[in-house]
Amino acid sequence: RFGTKCAGCLQGISPSDLVRRARSKVFHLNCFTCMVCNKQLSTGEELYVIDENKFVCKEDYMSASAIKEVNLNS
Repeated sequence: RFGTKCAGCLQGISPSDLVRRARSKVFHLNCFTCMVCNKQLSTGEELYVIDENKFVCKEDYMSASAIKEVNLNS
């Protein structure tokens, strides 16, 4: 099936879906979340890119304990 796919869940994005864009990729709102705390990230919010499709919010990135708990390669 053709069409835009979410870079987070790889499912199709319908014209009525609300999306976020980051690094030329498109994400469902529910898929554009911090990989540590699962907080939905907002447009313009400072975040850190772990790999192509994984993000960490500023608060968790700055927290040394969070970095130790997260396996960044998973």
